[in-house]
Amino acid sequence: MRNNHILPFLWMRGESEEILREEMQKIDECGIGAVCLEARPHEEFCKEGWWHDVDIIMDEARKRDMKIWILDDKHFPTGYANGLIDEKYPERKKWYINRSVANITGYPNRKMTLNVGRMVKPAIGYWEIEGFFAKMGPRMGNRFMAMVAVRMGEGGKLCEEMIDLTDTVKEDGFATFTLPAGNWSVYVLFRTQTDGGNESYINMIDKVSAATQIEGVYESHWNHYKEEFGKTILGFFSDEPQFGNIMEVCYDAKLGKAKMPLPWSDELEDILKGIYGDEYVKYLPFLFQESAGKTLQHQIRYDYMNAVSRLYQKNFCEPIGQWCQDHGVEYIGHVVEDNGCHSRLGMGAAHFFRAIAGQHMAGVDIIGEQVVLGAPAQKRQGLGELGGDGEFHHYTLAKLGASAGHLDPKKKNRTLCELFGAYGWNFGVRDMKYVLDHLLVRGINELVPHAFSMKDYPDEDCPPHFYARGNNGQFPAFAKLMKYANRMCETLSGGVHVPDVAVLYDGEADWVGGNMMPMQKVDRVLMENQIEFDIVPVDYLKGLTGDKLVINGLEFGALFIPYTEVISAELCEFLKNKGNMAVYFVGGYPESVIRGTQEDLEAVKAACGCVELAEIPAAVEAKGLRPVKLSDAFSQITYYHYQKDAEIFMFQNESANDTFRGSVKLPVDKVVYYNGLKDRYEEPVYTADGEVILELAPIESVILMAADKECTAVHTSFTDQLAGLAARDISANWKVSLINPKEYPVSFETMEMPELVEVSESHPTFSGIIRYEKSVTLDAVPAKAILKLEQVYEVAHVFVNGEDAGYILTPPYQIEIGSYLKTGENEIKVEVLTTPARDQLIRDIPPFDFSYEAMEATGMVGAIELYL
Repeated sequence: MRNNHILPFLWMRGESEEILREEMQKIDECGIGAVCLEARPHEEFCKEGWWHDVDIIMDEARKRDMKIWILDDKHFPTGYANGLIDEKYPERKKWYINRSVANITGYPNRKMTLNVGRMVKPAIGYWEIEGFFAKMGPRMGNRFMAMVAVRMGEGGKLCEEMIDLTDTVKEDGFATFTLPAGNWSVYVLFRTQTDGGNESYINMIDKVSAATQIEGVYESHWNHYKEEFGKTILGFFSDEPQFGNIMEVCYDAKLGKAKMPLPWSDELEDILKGIYGDEYVKYLPFLFQESAGKTLQHQIRYDYMNAVSRLYQKNFCEPIGQWCQDHGVEYIGHVVEDNGCHSRLGMGAAHFFRAIAGQHMAGVDIIGEQVVLGAPAQKRQGLGELGGDGEFHHYTLAKLGASAGHLDPKKKNRTLCELFGAYGWNFGVRDMKYVLDHLLVRGINELVPHAFSMKDYPDEDCPPHFYARGNNGQFPAFAKLMKYANRMCETLSGGVHVPDVAVLYDGEADWVGGNMMPMQKVDRVLMENQIEFDIVPVDYLKGLTGDKLVINGLEFGALFIPYTEVISAELCEFLKNKGNMAVYFVGGYPESVIRGTQEDLEAVKAACGCVELAEIPAAVEAKGLRPVKLSDAFSQITYYHYQKDAEIFMFQNESANDTFRGSVKLPVDKVVYYNGLKDRYEEPVYTADGEVILELAPIESVILMAADKECTAVHTSFTDQLAGLAARDISANWKVSLINPKEYPVSFETMEMPELVEVSESHPTFSGIIRYEKSVTLDAVPAKAILKLEQVYEVAHVFVNGEDAGYILTPPYQIEIGSYLKTGENEIKVEVLTTPARDQLIRDIPPFDFSYEAMEATGMVGAIELYL
């Protein structure tokens, strides 16, 4: 079985057998050993047409020693259960709790009557009049739960004084009662299956409803392909399963969001009864509205989110994982993590670590310009109106996934990332290399590139598409990138992460609604100071004590807790009994403990230190927890420490413009460079103090490995490659040809360029291959020769005297060509591979467009020099 860490989405639409087989061939040409079948566009998922097409893919996979993963639903996101809720089990639809509120002024001894029956079936706004009758019918099934009066405070907040009026509600739906003097909000709480999210989806926190997912997708594939499970079929991929309790696409689906119904089930009700008794209903209003005192608000919000996240894990994620394990395959995928969604409702799954607990790999996704070169902390404008928190995406997202892969034994130190999707046609191999290395250096070692599409070009559904039916001129360079990616993932697999410190997961802090510091603030300081870390949830701290924090064999020298106004009883218990391990609150101590006392709070303060963000590096240094240190501060050098048969250190320069020149102190005596693009080992150069000399150009990455490897060369930086050589300017008089990718190598137009100018000036809508050719005369064969191209958009493929000298995927665009040169005339050919972006200018505008990108000028311009 071939080593493979890549399983791109292959979108299936019912194409011909010829196209299905050709696409598998092209994927195989990239060195990719697996695909994940994406069923969303296929009209006959789990029907005869689907089985027919999968049979063909399976046949090609067996011929090519490739494997198959299956995306586990007909519609996005996972949870549709292939339509069984509508078609077979309407009684398994999602339940929510919701409320209607009457604001009433109380008068002693004055009775009031409220039409509670009407409030259980709330009115439809005038803007919804077209759906009035359609919605009123299902609303007749709403179920009254309770009526609770809560005293109103200033600014629309509730006071924590409640009166249970449930017993005043009669069978006719009317309630008569009196209220003490003052202003009251009377909450009528009811169960409903309407006005929430997609009603065709399973209820994630109901055991019977959630099991429909297995019946609808997993068992049908088992019935057709059981002999291939664990052989050709490796498993299933869940794509962003979520609570989906609202239809709105948003990041702020926290408790208290206006007009948001909340997920519900009988089991959830039993849990809350177990905590509060039958009076649990008195606390429910604080799930919908903030209180002034916050004590009860913090308590019920924590209890509710704690319960729903555990039920999601127990009833949805873990049963699927167990089913897969019992049937010889694995369960993988990811939830929505963006901008706090990882700990929220709506598009979220309430708790990142619990939501993927049943999966056999950890997983995240990087799509739609969530990671952008040169803008690590800027607000993102991609993905429509949603935008995004660049600080979270750059400093935390991949680390969050990798941390789950490191900490959970089930995942075997494997973390996948769905990447590249919805970046657009402008996103090419140069930028893919940057995003790929961004993920590798944070601990990602399994990849789901998005996507291979067999639809007629151009498929406008979330491009780029890598082959695009032969229309993507960068496909050969993409194949080179994927072979590099497989080598790098293999290098960073099969071992363990070596962290310095831990950061507490902020999910529980986000639940309760108090003031808090997002964990990405701490993550950023650590990353900018080359301090290795994992993100650790409270769940993994239970019962731990001693001098160090040890989880799944990993040792953390210190734990940093981003400021949170209130902490849980579970966290408090750990902190009071942690022993001598170093724990620091960042930005301030907490102000309360849920169900805790002032004595508990003082004990926590006594047991833990407190630092500001800027003081974190010094605190780590004082504990002797910085085994890797740069000679000069450089905030955009990111590093990863991994260990298997050798200590491995990966570094990436994430600056768009600045080169790092200096050295790095490592906790080992001797290392070798691993050049992943060339798949070779190189000898390093050391300073007098034994530090490794390190130069990294913008977006360049490197691996240093403490291993006994045969080196074929001394590592030489891009700057040193040119040392002692004289530059010969060969910028003038190139013959330039334009080539359509589907007609390569035949050109359709050739022109002479006495002086290099951007091809896009004369051909603004051309995308494809731009071939540059010229002859250079040499009096003698040089001992060494470097070809340097100042500016290329965006990948260069170099040929010398008819021989393939190699690809240059990223800047700086320079390549050693001395072994290909000869005395006399030398033919130099540079083929520049553009993205398909400019070709889209002559296409119809797609129905959705996530961002407005500036296109770079195409071609090869600036100084073209031959160093001899």
